[in-house]
Amino acid sequence: MKYLQRNPMTAVFFFGLCVCFALSSGNLKNQWGAIASLQQKSQENTSNEWNLTLSQQQIDASAKIAEARYAKGCRLVVAKNSPDKFTTLTEGKAIFDRVRNAPLPVGTVVCDAYGNTARIVKGEVVGEIAFTGNQAAIDKVVKHSKAKYSSPNL
Repeated sequence: MKYLQRNPMTAVFFFGLCVCFALSSGNLKNQWGAIASLQQKSQENTSNEWNLTLSQQQIDASAKIAEARYAKGCRLVVAKNSPDKFTTLTEGKAIFDRVRNAPLPVGTVVCDAYGNTARIVKGEVVGEIAFTGNQAAIDKVVKHSKAKYSSPNL
């Protein structure tokens, strides 16, 4: 304080600095608000990227499971009313054996012509669905199924 009393220009300088700060505080508030908004958007974008990465990892894992099921052999499902037409798997629905008209047993691996595979789970319903877009793996099972169940030429 003694220094400010000895040199009035220093007091004037600090006073001017305080006045400038006071006058620009509204602008600073706006800038801090803009910075906070940018930080929030950046965090949201990072969160979205993480979610997309996690989603892609789940899709890739599901595809590997589905491809393994197609490769090891799965029972291709067809429409109950039209055995010559394909249908899709639906989680929680039973798949019936056409001959016995009874649900397939627990543990049976089933697939459809659209890339979905599943296991028959407790309650004799479709569960643990996995999807692949690998058309070659799907076509191999579809082709094999058509050859296996086609009527012989007489």
